[in-house]
Amino acid sequence: MPAMLNETVMNGAQASCTPGGGDAAPELNVLLLYHSRQTFTNTVFEHVDAFARFSSHRYFFCHHDESDPFLVDLSKFDAVVIHYCLRMPMDQVSAQAAQRLAAFEGTKVLFLQDEYESTYRTWHWIERLGIDLVFTVVPQPHVARIYPPERFPRTRFVSNLTGYVPEAVAEARAVLPPSQRSTLVGYRGRHLPLIYGALGREKVGVGLLVRAYCERHGLPHDIEWREEARIYGEAWYPFVASCRAMLGSESGANVFDWDGTLRSRIATWLAEHPDATEDEAYQTVVRPLEMPGLMNQVSPRIFEAIALRTVLVLFEGSYSGVVEPWTHYIPLRKDGSNLDEVFRLLQDGDFVDAMSERAWRDVIGSGRYAYSAFIRMVDQELLACHAASLAARAPEGSRHALLQGGQGHPTDLTTLPIRCPPPVAAVPVEPPNPEPIPVAPAEPLSRWNRLRQAAVLVWSCLPRPAQNALRPIVNGVLRPMARALHRRRRDRLQRRRTTAAHK
Repeated sequence: MPAMLNETVMNGAQASCTPGGGDAAPELNVLLLYHSRQTFTNTVFEHVDAFARFSSHRYFFCHHDESDPFLVDLSKFDAVVIHYCLRMPMDQVSAQAAQRLAAFEGTKVLFLQDEYESTYRTWHWIERLGIDLVFTVVPQPHVARIYPPERFPRTRFVSNLTGYVPEAVAEARAVLPPSQRSTLVGYRGRHLPLIYGALGREKVGVGLLVRAYCERHGLPHDIEWREEARIYGEAWYPFVASCRAMLGSESGANVFDWDGTLRSRIATWLAEHPDATEDEAYQTVVRPLEMPGLMNQVSPRIFEAIALRTVLVLFEGSYSGVVEPWTHYIPLRKDGSNLDEVFRLLQDGDFVDAMSERAWRDVIGSGRYAYSAFIRMVDQELLACHAASLAARAPEGSRHALLQGGQGHPTDLTTLPIRCPPPVAAVPVEPPNPEPIPVAPAEPLSRWNRLRQAAVLVWSCLPRPAQNALRPIVNGVLRPMARALHRRRRDRLQRRRTTAAHK
């Protein structure tokens, strides 16, 4: 059934792409490769989903990783987009897919993030696959420093942000003003490895600094950086909206692990210095590699907080020029020397309400950072790159000719991305069991995945007006039911695993 449904959809897409339809920009068939098991975080799923929601082209979504067969007939597509959640620097592409992508004659696009990890592998994949267009989070003034033009003469690099404003959150007005929220400051950070340098260390540093101050002064807070305290999916936005302020720091890393050996170098140094602290390892091994100011970026969390009228308390920084201190956020010195002033302002109801509205108006209300604006930019870049590719190609190599002449049909495609549920926290067993733990048969889970994919395929075949009419029912009734069923199945599977482990 999936193949037949997809063939029907693709036939309609081919008709819309046929030349001779007037002066309107062509509607391209675009295949987006992504790792569907990485879509449990809001920022990743919203980024992937934006292509389906806002692009003027026809996007088809296909899960892939290095262990999967690649069965898609690429002759049906004008362009292929490789999403950043399919991590090319980590070689998350199969040999079969790499061969077919390299031979693909259409436009090839790559989205990148975390480009400071194994950068030379990224170089390798850009060259091997013949990537035409790269969307990089390296700021434009520094792109040539990371991707030398003489190395990539035929590839265009376009800077973009790590994330944008989700439509649903941008329209959220049913939230309390920050002055009426009982939790003074909230935060969820993460202890990152030393390879991320000073910016990575600040993710925990800002939480340590502010939580210690709140505990000393008895101030209400909810600040954590432990892995088991992380918040995923639909629970994240209510958490942000419950706090008067959210902490933050700049994202990215100014340490480039070009050849992927930095982790092992740190581990070797620590093994040779068993009494050394993590800070000593950073100062000795990592700090000499820092390139300050190169990759300092705004995080999607900044947009989420502003959209939910939550005041920002941020370490001093540039934040990609998106927000300005005292206008859109309260700047916090990295030594904590102005914490008294920060918390005096946070307890001023008029001040926090005015700042939250001003930030919303300038950042969210302006529409500059909406996903719809981002996708319009991507569409323009893709069209320009595609037109240049067609102009350089012999007439018989036209993608439209290939579209008309292709004999196969794509398989395992959807016209909406699939969202993965959050991971289940692992329960440590003491002492560790050296024997492999038997796992209950996964047949119920595979049936569930087939049912979910079939539902997505059926939905994708509905006309857009019908989707719009049914969306409130899907979001309000069917999705909560599906999540409840998934939780029950997940708990049942976990109980089976626990029972098997104790036999």
